Amino acid sequence: MAKIPYGTRLVTSSSDIISISSFNLLAPLYVRPIDQRTGEIQPFAAFEWVKDDDLLRNETRLPRLLTCLENCGTDFICVQELQLERAEESLSPSSSDTRPPFVLPSWIKPLLSKYQIILPSQPQLDKIAERNRRVLLADVAVTNGIFYNLNKWVPDSSNKQSNGDDEHTNTCITQAFRSVDSDDASIVISSIHLDASREEKRCAQIQRCLGQTASFSSHLPYALPLIIAGDYNCELSIGSCVSAFITNAPDDSTSSQPKEGEEDTKSGMEEHKIRECASALRIPLTSVTPDNVKHWHSLYDDVKTYVYDNCWVLKRAKTGPTRMALDHDESNDNTTESNELCLKPWKLDHFVYTSNTLEAIKYWSTLEDDAESFKTGLPNERVPSDHLPLAAMFKILPHAQLDEGLRKQLIASLEELELKQDADTRSTVAAIDKEKIDLEEKLQSQELVKVEEKPKRKKKPHPEMIQHIRQSRALKKQLKQTQTKEREQFVSGRCVLERMELQHALEMTCNEWIEKGRAK
Repeated sequence: MAKIPYGTRLVTSSSDIISISSFNLLAPLYVRPIDQRTGEIQPFAAFEWVKDDDLLRNETRLPRLLTCLENCGTDFICVQELQLERAEESLSPSSSDTRPPFVLPSWIKPLLSKYQIILPSQPQLDKIAERNRRVLLADVAVTNGIFYNLNKWVPDSSNKQSNGDDEHTNTCITQAFRSVDSDDASIVISSIHLDASREEKRCAQIQRCLGQTASFSSHLPYALPLIIAGDYNCELSIGSCVSAFITNAPDDSTSSQPKEGEEDTKSGMEEHKIRECASALRIPLTSVTPDNVKHWHSLYDDVKTYVYDNCWVLKRAKTGPTRMALDHDESNDNTTESNELCLKPWKLDHFVYTSNTLEAIKYWSTLEDDAESFKTGLPNERVPSDHLPLAAMFKILPHAQLDEGLRKQLIASLEELELKQDADTRSTVAAIDKEKIDLEEKLQSQELVKVEEKPKRKKKPHPEMIQHIRQSRALKKQLKQTQTKEREQFVSGRCVLERMELQHALEMTCNEWIEKGRAK
């Protein structure tokens, strides 16, 4: 994957080559706003290092931002912190309780000459705006969006936009697209803006995004190629729970895999996890408790299990830091001896993609090659947002598929095992039922139930019947354990393509099938 100069125009002509960019636009609402709950500007929105206020003025910043968007030339532009406004239309008396719809702000509308945009629905936008009305006294919706080149791509009409419930459309918006020359979807794009404070929320948001992606290809054994672009609000460092979604990037410093030499040292990965736990909780390393570590391990393992169960093969493009700002969580002062503000680089924006169906070709350089931004912070004269935009180019690869002969053999073996287990279950149940009938006849023949003048409360079962019930339960439990073990052995050691085919046939994950089998 080659690094190219920041701002290089990425125009593609082939449908199997995709260019994509990601812009955190810095919503005007978030520039030095007064929080109504505290009456103060929150530290992260104060931009203390920006001495020239003109850099933050909408009249100056937004036209420059539009120029950056127009010049990138990418097929897809994923945006975060897109601030939508109410349409300037008067309300009729009959609709006094209805607000005008949210629309794109005028400054970004020139982009529509070449692009169209995917946005949440109006009811979803109204829910997003409710918090801003309450906290910042502004009736605006700040959300994510996906601009797509309408001369090359169209949303896939065979699947409706899958953006989950209303609550989460300001964190993830996902859409399948097809080439204008094709009838089939070929790529899924997700614009994501993860939670800034809680690792659990970030993991849940990515998992929701992956679930939405899977819904676009539920009729296929293999998921469509996917690019998740945006502001992850974390660095995907080794040991973080979010990094556990990345499964196959040993050459990447942000892979969830330990560095060379640490694979067999439990303490190496443990140190990474404890450090990331402290970082996520924003506490000193020495303040991490055993309960914190236990919870972190549980979350990390849950992510790994989810990735394995759903056969995701994800990698992160090797982009660098995209934000230069104060570290408001540091206990020490953010100034140097000369009383200058000490800024810190952050690697918060990423492209995560399915590396079994996409090859990263090239990407824009980031702040490691921008000495001026390292010194002044963002936004500045060169970058009109507090995040440096990302852009990259990917090639769509044909999805590896299981040989048809092997696939048929695999499905036949699955059916054979399920038929055997069904027969074993029926045989065991029949044997238990016969034994019960025989026992009931035996007890009746012995006339153990006497006729009473007055009926009494229901009697306790005979000791032999109690023993039969206990033995029956034990037999069923043993059979269930045996069959679970058989299903586990059947799946164990299968390659990812085999597990994909199995899950498509089962309509559930392999682990779900192992635990409870398939309902008949």
